[in-house]
Amino acid sequence: MAVKRYCSLFLAGLVVFSGMAAQAQSNLTVEKNRLARLEQSLENRQVELEDIENELLSYEYKLERAQESLNELRKEYEASRVELEEARRLHESNGTSDSERRLTKAKHGFAMAERGVDSRSRRLEFIKVNHQELLARLDEEKKGIAETKAKVSAQQDKISQVVESMLAKAEASERRAALARSAKAEAAKPKPPKLKTAAIEKPQKRQVQPEPVPTVKRDIDPELLAYVEREQKRLSELLSDKDGENKQTFRSLLLKPSSGDRQPFEFLGKNQYRLVATVEAGRQTYKINTWKFRRTIPAEDDGERYVFIFDARRLSRPRLVMYPEYALDALK
Repeated sequence: MAVKRYCSLFLAGLVVFSGMAAQAQSNLTVEKNRLARLEQSLENRQVELEDIENELLSYEYKLERAQESLNELRKEYEASRVELEEARRLHESNGTSDSERRLTKAKHGFAMAERGVDSRSRRLEFIKVNHQELLARLDEEKKGIAETKAKVSAQQDKISQVVESMLAKAEASERRAALARSAKAEAAKPKPPKLKTAAIEKPQKRQVQPEPVPTVKRDIDPELLAYVEREQKRLSELLSDKDGENKQTFRSLLLKPSSGDRQPFEFLGKNQYRLVATVEAGRQTYKINTWKFRRTIPAEDDGERYVFIFDARRLSRPRLVMYPEYALDALK
């Protein structure tokens, strides 16, 4: 009877530990998914940073050209002012039809130069304002990247702590199991018979239920939703713009994931291409024609459909935007 009692206690301990281990494993999975989300957010921010840097390069070129154009117009303005003063002086000293025509022409030339300087000055100010806004966005994005990197590092530390805690509990459980086995062996040794007294009712076996494993719910990161919303707005505004070229650079643009077949993109206009495809969890490399992009897919997104947007406006540094399709439903 003592042997049976120890066996029951040993089995009950295994059931309890099994439930605890399952819960710990579930918690570890949740923390790993959070890490993958943070890494995904970091990748998205880095893509946005590259886009801002590309815009800055464009505006720096525009700024340089606008300043050169304004300097040239200022020279023309100064020359037209000198010509106007000379024509006025000659007409006042010797008023003839020729001097009058020269004065009229000089006034027109001066007025045109004045308007040109005014127009170029306003354009230069506009470019400067946009350039400053881009610099501010660049600083903001760099701060966001630094904060996200800090969160990634903290989450990695947290996962290490969870793993260490699981290992410590496993070692403690192994020690308890060793003690239970020792007690079981001790109880199995033959003992001298005892005097029979009143019958003792056998205690009923206690049923130990394992703790329920918590259900892991999809956690839609607010930062991911904000990113998707920004990209949707960017794409909508770009495609609705009637200015600029709308030609299709690629007749065939294919996505090749780390594993799986190639899939074709759909041309949207303005060198924007779209594709919806199922993804696999983990570190992935997506090849689009000759370009390669590395992205992180969280474990909970394994088998989910992702939206891929390929921005080919700058072929020297094309841009790949990707996010889970379910994020679009969350924005509705």
